[in-house]
Amino acid sequence: MADLFFCPERWEPDSMISTNAASQIQVRGFSGRTAEAWQLGDWCSDWSAIISKIPIEAGWLESGQQYRFCFWLNGGENSRGDEVCMLEIYGDDSEERLCFHLNRNRTKPILQKNHWLLFAVPFTAPQASEALTFRFIASGAVCTIAGIPDMNMSRCESLTPDEPDEIQHPQRHNIVYPHGWPNEERRVVLKARGRELELSARALRIAAAAAGAAAGLLLVRHCVRIHRKGSRG
Repeated sequence: MADLFFCPERWEPDSMISTNAASQIQVRGFSGRTAEAWQLGDWCSDWSAIISKIPIEAGWLESGQQYRFCFWLNGGENSRGDEVCMLEIYGDDSEERLCFHLNRNRTKPILQKNHWLLFAVPFTAPQASEALTFRFIASGAVCTIAGIPDMNMSRCESLTPDEPDEIQHPQRHNIVYPHGWPNEERRVVLKARGRELELSARALRIAAAAAGAAAGLLLVRHCVRIHRKGSRG
């Protein structure tokens, strides 16, 4: 089984998606060193994707052969559990594509290092005449994808992984959050006049306190007016 590697310079945003939020950036990778990567997706329900085509020819790929597609990934989950983070591989017929879900442990990574997940996704190359298309898709969460330094999988696979995290988090670590995990406080959705407003529990308490203070002030004013009327009598 041969290894294929994610090379950021060979990827580009999928021009078929109008809502695409994808950019090539420099990040601190699993080793702590700066690495070239692609970051795609947002925290809404918009779709984002990047694609790359690998030729079907000697020295590249052969239809029907077995491979591993290797890369590092960070994030790709949200606190609601409704995100999409997926790798697609297809030949001439996109309807016959291979789909690998990279969230919620549905495709098992080899290991985790400094909150980055090392993937080596095994697949059999679908039939294609000229090239295979590789496509990363994200929706509802941000994910960051980086390559393997020097294309050396043996060195990555021999790393000492992170200690298991026993705390139940709503999502995986994501470099978008400077302090690691997002604020897990409960959020409340208020509905009024056909619209929805989402507030954190803290914001709701502040709003309630302000409303209570305003109501108290109105009550005091009302009592003062009554007292004044009584004094005149």
